[in-house]
Amino acid sequence: MGASVASGGFTLVELMAVVAIMAILGSIAVPSFRELLLNQRLAAASSGFVAALNLARTEAIQRSQKVHVGALQGSDWSSGWAVQAGPEGAMHTLRKFEKLPSGVSVDAALGDGFVRGLDYDSNGFSRRAGGTGFGAGCLTLKAESGRRTSIVVSASGRARVCNPDVRGECGSGACGSGG
Repeated sequence: MGASVASGGFTLVELMAVVAIMAILGSIAVPSFRELLLNQRLAAASSGFVAALNLARTEAIQRSQKVHVGALQGSDWSSGWAVQAGPEGAMHTLRKFEKLPSGVSVDAALGDGFVRGLDYDSNGFSRRAGGTGFGAGCLTLKAESGRRTSIVVSASGRARVCNPDVRGECGSGACGSGG
């Protein structure tokens, strides 16, 4: 009449082995997840800058007047940027863009970075802010993961994103280190 009861639980040794395996897997996954997060932030920042340039170009054509894209603080694009329209001295802000996300910065070593900003004329052509020459050039952003993207603006005013670390992708212009 002695019925034996089987135990369905885990022993302490089995539980500790599972915890150790989970800790090892977690330590492998966390750095790659952080790199993925940084690269996504870089892509979002690049898209935001291109969106500002496209907005400025479109507004310049629609309004038949100069539209300016500039950093919110001097020539520091990492502080954010704004699209402004109107006559000189009476420009109003159409849209402000937030500062660069944590882990993303401007790579001053590559490209000219549009130090004084970029203007679009009434025909949608890019111009150097404060000048009359065409505004071809680029701004390069870099994530702490090491990945970089360059936003290249042609003389016609069109903006595109490229990878400056892939030979030939950015061409041989201001951002074309490998091209």
